[in-house]
Formats: sequence, C-alpha cells, structure tokens
Amino acid sequence: MGADIPISISIPSRWNQADPFVSVIIPCYNHGEYLEEAVESILAQTWQNLEIIVVNDGSSDERTNQILKSFHKEKTRIIHLEHNAGLPAARNAGIAQARGKYICCLDADDKLQETYIEKAITLMEINAGISFVWAWTKVFGAEDRVWQAPQFDLQKILYYNLTNPPAVFRKSAWEKSGGFDESMRDGFEDWEFWIRMSGHGFRGHRISQKLFHIRRMGYSFANRAADNKEKLFELIKKKNAKLYEDVDATVAKIKQGYRDFYNPTPFLNLPLQAYRTSLPACNLFVANLNSKQTLQWLRTCPKDAPAIWVSQQSLDEESVDALYQWTPYVYILPDCVPQYARAEFIKHLQARSHAKLIRPQVA
Repeated sequence: MGADIPISISIPSRWNQADPFVSVIIPCYNHGEYLEEAVESILAQTWQNLEIIVVNDGSSDERTNQILKSFHKEKTRIIHLEHNAGLPAARNAGIAQARGKYICCLDADDKLQETYIEKAITLMEINAGISFVWAWTKVFGAEDRVWQAPQFDLQKILYYNLTNPPAVFRKSAWEKSGGFDESMRDGFEDWEFWIRMSGHGFRGHRISQKLFHIRRMGYSFANRAADNKEKLFELIKKKNAKLYEDVDATVAKIKQGYRDFYNPTPFLNLPLQAYRTSLPACNLFVANLNSKQTLQWLRTCPKDAPAIWVSQQSLDEESVDALYQWTPYVYILPDCVPQYARAEFIKHLQARSHAKLIRPQVA
C-alpha cells in the first residue's frame, strides 16, 4: 500500500481568497455543553480566513440537540447525521464538505491556543515538504498534566502515537490517503490515519509549545482506547500490513522521497487582511535572548501594554511558559519557521500588527 505510491509536492499556488483557507471540523456527540468553548477558541485564533463545520453525530442527549438547534456563531455551520456514525465517520463527513486547503479536527470538548492554526499553516506554506503539524498538549479537567508529544519520526510513528487529533493537515493528503478509517470506532482512528498518511510519504512536524488544550472527564473515550491499546494496535498493523512486513526497508524507501520544498513567496496565501484585526497596537519584541536572559528580562518588563514576543532562539519550557503568562502571542522561530524565511516572517508580523519593533537587551 502507501509505501509504493509516489507523492508529488509542488510549491503552493495562489489560493482563491473567496474560499476559506482552513476548515475546522468539530464532531459533536452529546458534548453540546462544551461546544461554545471549542468554537470560541477558534474564533479567537489570530488566523481568521477559516470556516467551522460542526458535525452532530446523531447525538442522543436532548440538551445537546437543543443547543445545536439554536447554535449560531460567526463562520460556523452545522451538519446533522441521522444516526451515530462514530468519530472517524463524522470527521470524514465534515471534511467532505470542507472548502479549505488545510483541515483541523477538533473535538467538541477541547480548545486551541490563539496562535496554533496560524503557526501550523505558516510552516506548511513556507515548506511544502511538510503535510501535517501538531503541538504539545495541555490536559485539563479531571487531569492536570502536559503531554510533550515527540517530534515526527517515521519509524517511531509505526509503534507510538506521536500526534494529537487536532493536528492540521493538507486536505489533499487526506484525499490521497483515503481519509479516516470509519471502521475504527473504538479509538486510535487518528493514529491509524497518521500512519497511513506517513505510509503515503507525507511528513509531519511537531511544534514544541502547549497549543492544544484537551479536556478529560472521568473515564473517557480516550481512556477506553488506551485500555484496549494492544488489541487496537494489532488492528492497525493488520490494516497497514505492507508497512509492517519489513519496517526498516519500508522506512528507508519512504524517506528517500523526503524533500524540503521551500516557497520563494511564503506569504503569498497569507495576506495581512486574513488575520484578526482586533489586536490593539502593540510592541513587537524580537529577541536573541537565551532562556536565562528571557526570564531575567521578564522580571523587569512592562506589563501593561499588549505585546508580541518573537524569539530567534529555542527556549526551555520554563521560559516559554513565562512568556505565555505574559502574552498569548509568542513565536519561537526555531519551532515553526525555517531559517530562510525568518526575517520575512518578522516583517510580515510587524506589518499585520502595526507594531513598534523593540529588540530586548539585558545587562
């Protein structure tokens, strides 16, 4: 299967601005009480050329159905499935009607950090060799923990689930990979999808920032899947048998097709008017500080003005957390912007935010 199918990646062409650039699919089965939080987290994104498709997956909960009947939000439409089809089928139903170049599947009880979609699509517009992007996860609700999802590794993803359901991916990759397997209703349908995408030669990338907020409530669907992991993994291997016949040979063959396709016009499809314009005039801090220096600067920085922070160095988790406590607009360039495009990205960020450029120093 996938390992024998060549993939052709071209430099992004101009997108028809009449169509949304990103489609966010939200399957909803009996989680109506949390839906508004999920949708609001999308409407708060810095990237706003998007559509939201809520898929009512045959909800049996009367409150959820009442909420969905009267649910009206900007950029949002609702699809009703007559019967409960399961999570992978609900995602496919929404994606089939999506008009975006990029897809993000968000569960109805989860949320996204404000800059997540922007960072994911910027990375893929800059480098067409990347086809799906995810991030670290902050778990909240019945649990309080962080999942530091690993960086993409083709061999590892065959044995470990490296990604999260809200990864942003190219719709063309979904089409070529065959979509989510609708028979996998008991869990790990996303892992099976990432494996199948990887088998077709599509490469992923992880942003090492906590940009997903995943809710846990009691003994959840995810807990049930984890308890049945061994059985579900055997099913995944059966469905992708060719990939597992000779893993070393398969991985080597697929990796031969990996290329970075850098776009000479990386912001062609990211016009300034597509970003949220409600951000007030602010300061744009572009820093070459290391982690220790960043924490030192934050102790004495101005706290009252809106701010955007751009770090040209990788920072440790403590420093990044401190920055996010100060402002939601944090950009760690080594995580999501290739070296060749960083200067242009900073100019792009400054132009769209009408920001005053400041370069922080420490004594």
